[in-house]
Amino acid sequence: MALLVHFIPGWMILLIIFMVLDVTALTPLSDDTLRNLPSAGADFDIKNGAILSPILVPRVPGTPGNLAVQKHFVDWFTTHLPKWTLEYQNSTSTTPATGKKQVPFTNIILTRDPPWTKPGDVGRLALVAHYDSKLTPAGFIGATDSAAPCAMMMHAARSVDEALTKKWAAMEAEGIAGSGLEDEKGVQLLLLDGEEAFVSWTDTDSLYGARYDWNMFGRTDVN
Repeated sequence: MALLVHFIPGWMILLIIFMVLDVTALTPLSDDTLRNLPSAGADFDIKNGAILSPILVPRVPGTPGNLAVQKHFVDWFTTHLPKWTLEYQNSTSTTPATGKKQVPFTNIILTRDPPWTKPGDVGRLALVAHYDSKLTPAGFIGATDSAAPCAMMMHAARSVDEALTKKWAAMEAEGIAGSGLEDEKGVQLLLLDGEEAFVSWTDTDSLYGARYDWNMFGRTDVN
């Protein structure tokens, strides 16, 4: 099943951090712990926040707004999280709104794996959201569908990055890196294009980027 996340609440971001850092015991959170949790702060200001505001534009696939948001993702990760690898999945498709014209769709995949792992030998916690917006009504921004979830995923990635670096460095120093499958865990963000229907939601007029991503792994069904 391909999961498209439209909204990631704060408690889920905490759960993500705990899962990635192998925190398995459930214990009560103290008031001091809650007060010391990192805050998204100014990055989520809708007018000039460094993470969120550049996504709050109409971003229909194949339009300048969509390309601008793609550039924002790439520039932000290159600047703030350079250890994350970046991959594009490019595809095209016709749509009911464009007739025979092929519309481009670009999935952006960002990955942080333990430094000793090899491709294909690592499990990952995957966070998925779409970044495109609807064609109609004109000027539709889609703040919660799904600009904010994309920004939350970026914030979550930044929140765990330093902890992952320290954890993996300590494992290598202790000589326990790669000692078992439980150690081969990374994090992956999938920012998918073309989730929205161009005319009316159907199996063929929706999930353009998600279906392409799914088929890349040899599957032909998307739920």
